[in-house]
Amino acid sequence: MSNPTGEVSPKSTPPKQAEPSKQAPSGIFSDEEIRVRAYQIYQASDRTNKHADEDWSQAQTELMELLGEK
Repeated sequence: MSNPTGEVSPKSTPPKQAEPSKQAPSGIFSDEEIRVRAYQIYQASDRTNKHADEDWSQAQTELMELLGEK
């Protein structure tokens, strides 16, 4: 049966991926900035690193250190 109101049922919504734990205070760096740095870390490991959460955390730490040096 179709849903005439246009609402999406919860069953048809794709599961939301768990967000990596965030150590930096919210709002200092955007997720995109952290994502770019985490991808650079992944590339530097010759794309053999399968630890996305660790890359995310390292990216946050490095960005925070850069902020502290300014």
